[in-house]
Amino acid sequence: MSPPPQQAAAEPPAGRLRESGLSAADIAEISGISITLVRRLLKPAGQRPAFLHRSTSEAILGAAPDRALRRERALPGLIPADRAAAALQSLAEQGWPTSFLAGQLGTTTHTIAAIRGRERRRISIALDRRIQRLTAHLRASTPADYGIATHRSRRAQAAARQRNHPRTSAITVPGPRQTS
Repeated sequence: MSPPPQQAAAEPPAGRLRESGLSAADIAEISGISITLVRRLLKPAGQRPAFLHRSTSEAILGAAPDRALRRERALPGLIPADRAAAALQSLAEQGWPTSFLAGQLGTTTHTIAAIRGRERRRISIALDRRIQRLTAHLRASTPADYGIATHRSRRAQAAARQRNHPRTSAITVPGPRQTS
């Protein structure tokens, strides 16, 4: 039998955590309750649930706001994408096509290209772990081992080289003329 519900306070405990700069996902993570419930509790007073179970209230009240802020990373669940970008670039240089990597990682080619191109500065920890595991696994093999056509592999390598060494302009601008 669940504990009896209690009257919701005028200022929900989740609201105090929200004021400290935490997102709904952060509050859910550190308190151990669902993000959906946290979002309901963050609604304006008239739209919040009228009653709140004591266990839920205690979970939120027991969540110290500094617990999430003490972490080394700025946003819980997100980390810098630099290591993943380097790993994806390395795989491309070895001839692994973006479409193959996206399929193995369960994401889109656009996401892979954005991380590799350093357009995304932060990515989820889960995606970073998947990229690192896949990189470690694929370094010991070749694209041909996975049935990837040679022309696709060469195209991936050429694109990777081009990303590393962008072409300079073929047009030269003459300097000021010297008169004798």
